[in-house]
Amino acid sequence: MNTVFRLRPINDKTIEEFKESYIWFSRPMYYKDVDDANVVSFLELNEGINNAFSRIFKDVPEIANDVVKNGICCFTKTLPKLRHWKKFPSGKKSIIVEYDRKIIEDHFLNVYGIGDCFKDVEYLDNSLIFKTSSGYDILWSEDDNGLFYKSIKDFERDSKQMDLLFLRMFTRINSRFRIQKESRIIIGGKNVQCFNPDLKGYKIKIPIESIVRIYIQPLTPTCFVEKLKSVLPDGIPIEIKKPLCLSTPPKQ
Repeated sequence: MNTVFRLRPINDKTIEEFKESYIWFSRPMYYKDVDDANVVSFLELNEGINNAFSRIFKDVPEIANDVVKNGICCFTKTLPKLRHWKKFPSGKKSIIVEYDRKIIEDHFLNVYGIGDCFKDVEYLDNSLIFKTSSGYDILWSEDDNGLFYKSIKDFERDSKQMDLLFLRMFTRINSRFRIQKESRIIIGGKNVQCFNPDLKGYKIKIPIESIVRIYIQPLTPTCFVEKLKSVLPDGIPIEIKKPLCLSTPPKQ
């Protein structure tokens, strides 16, 4: 089965997620890492993109308004070893939820019209700065055939290309977080109903059957585990992740 994982804090909000069958999408402006998905910082540090946005948004201000509404839900593509949980937000006091990726993909396609919803994160030493060859383009990809640059004019002419640029901004993270092996779902402003500026994020409903398994730590409080069991449907297993023990070498 093709699955993805999320670390969730041990608190009542996580219990609520299971009870109401939703996943939380945070607005990037409230991230603790100020370099993550920070469009303002991208504009300050990339002059060519800043100039293009100034020309576009002056005439279409509603696009800029939609950007601040975006919500991001973060997953990891592999089940982290217990010793690595501390490398994630709330990792030392968290559980891991395993989801069926296909069920979630179908849900976001059918409900929100978002196909191929999981977007892998790119880890870079200078994640806020796009490399450029001339100041009028940005490095878009590289392979064995060399470097491929896109003209900034392309983003101005084509709204789909501009959407791809926004997506790239929201999926570039500093390389110090590489161990998280992250993939993201991004909800755009057009999919957000009843928005107000004070919202820190969104409760996005998902099928409860997308939950495959829950992983807990050996010291996860018993009272929390009992709450989990009370809100999870029957048949969803809860597994204790134990630290790997070094095997004792045989006696000579």
